Amino acid sequence: MKKTRKTKILYKFLLFVLPFIILSILITSVILTWTSYGYFQKTISQDYRNIIKSSAGEIGLFMEHAHRGLETLSLAMSATKLDPWQIQMALAAFTHKNSEFMSVSLISAQGKFIASTRWESQEFESVPAALFEKALSGQTAISGVLLTEDRFPFIHIAVPVMRLGQVREILWGELNLKSVWDVLEGITIGRTGHVYIMDLSGRFIAHRKIDRVVSVPPTQKPEIFKEVRGSDIPVRWIEQKQGTRFFCLGAYVPRFDWVIVLEQPMQEIYAYLYRNISRAVLITGSICFIVLVLGWWYVNRFMAPIHTLHQQVQRIGQGDLEQKVSIDSMDEIGDLGVAFNDMTDSLKEHIRREVETAKELVHAKNLAVLGTTSSKVTHEVGNLLNNVGMILTLLKGEPLSQKGSKALEILDKESARVREFIHNFLQFAKMPELRMTKIALGPIIKEVLAVHEPEAEKRQIRLQLDWPPDLPKINADRRLFYQVMNNLIKNSVEAMTDSGIIRIRGAVREAHLCVAVEDTGSGIAPEVLGQMFDPFFTTKGKKGTGLGMSIVKTIVTAHGGAIECQSDAEKGTTVILRFPL
Repeated sequence: MKKTRKTKILYKFLLFVLPFIILSILITSVILTWTSYGYFQKTISQDYRNIIKSSAGEIGLFMEHAHRGLETLSLAMSATKLDPWQIQMALAAFTHKNSEFMSVSLISAQGKFIASTRWESQEFESVPAALFEKALSGQTAISGVLLTEDRFPFIHIAVPVMRLGQVREILWGELNLKSVWDVLEGITIGRTGHVYIMDLSGRFIAHRKIDRVVSVPPTQKPEIFKEVRGSDIPVRWIEQKQGTRFFCLGAYVPRFDWVIVLEQPMQEIYAYLYRNISRAVLITGSICFIVLVLGWWYVNRFMAPIHTLHQQVQRIGQGDLEQKVSIDSMDEIGDLGVAFNDMTDSLKEHIRREVETAKELVHAKNLAVLGTTSSKVTHEVGNLLNNVGMILTLLKGEPLSQKGSKALEILDKESARVREFIHNFLQFAKMPELRMTKIALGPIIKEVLAVHEPEAEKRQIRLQLDWPPDLPKINADRRLFYQVMNNLIKNSVEAMTDSGIIRIRGAVREAHLCVAVEDTGSGIAPEVLGQMFDPFFTTKGKKGTGLGMSIVKTIVTAHGGAIECQSDAEKGTTVILRFPL
């Protein structure tokens, strides 16, 4: 039966999941192919063409404006006869109005300087012969890109000045191409794509990298440029550079025989396609995950009661007897869960009785041992200390050497220390007898502070009592409360290695009178804080008995109160006592 049930569950799972997985893969693949191809073609054919056309148009307008302006000046000078001073003023006014020109000069047909707005030399050091000859033939001539001494790109534009059908002079303008550079810098295509300008010989006219314009010789592109020149629409081609394939789109500027080229790595272009593929994979994975979750939920409905029973029984086996088996089933599995709960309740009750019995036996045994030990310590050690005290009294009246006096002093101190330990041990070993009276705690605390004030002043420690006068009295044993505060303040003084403050505060909270003893000492380590009230635990070495805080806790507990210790390595330690009102 068990094998048949597992087989049926597996068949149901497969029949439910596989159709969804196959269908989701097919749908996602179709969506991926269609959207990726469509968006890619749209990006290449539309957006890039718009970019190259707008770039060509903007650069063309700039060059056309400059060229037309110089031709207009040429026509004006051809129509009027001006003296040298008027010619100079006309050139200066044109340069002032058309700030894209760095300078404008008028040169005779023989190449002699007539007038110029140049600031440096009055004569040109060299005039490109080919450009000059073309202007003399009656055509507008445009040079390649040159650089000024300040590394600004510019070109020469030579426009003939005609009179009676002959070229009499030549207007020679130096056109600043920084505006063209600004256009190229403003065009961003992805992360690394850019636009540059070349002439038909393959020489760079404008490029983001100025060294290519100045030092790079003509490249092997005239063949593709012939196709660009003969096409009315931008032409695309692929180039291979240093192992990277680049997509290029070129448009022709007929007025100046320039080609504007858009260039971007193919890998960056296809990044959009790759993102679409990633999204499709994510969609497919999400669909498959949802299908698997639904399939698992469908199968888990059959196995839920058994899984629940197995997990809860495991917790019970690990010792969690509070765990209850809850099976929402009315069959044999449900009955088995009820039986397990009955068995757990019976086992828990049995363990509780055994633990209580063991606790009572251990407590009774500890009390008996402690009582016997206390009696023996009181009798034997007390007699010894009495005898030692008598002997010390006799020896103090005898003449002794320096070493003997020193040994006698040490023996006296050690006897006092053992006597104090026995006293503290007897206080710890039995619950104190309380003499309860209605007392105010403020005056008692002041008495304790007065006792420790000389030692505190010696250590430069300030004792401060913040005790409101309206705090109520409580039922307490005056003598034992004095002992509690004495131990706490003594511990605080001894714990502070530098100067600081010991503050005692009182307040009423939740039907309790709270007494807080705060010091600004070095604090208590977290691993030590949990052992503060353990008997015989001390951090003072041989100087401490480890019973002071245990006795404090015993006295506070006998009053029906509670004690708590808080410590911070940076702020010090605070002990809080709570006494019921």
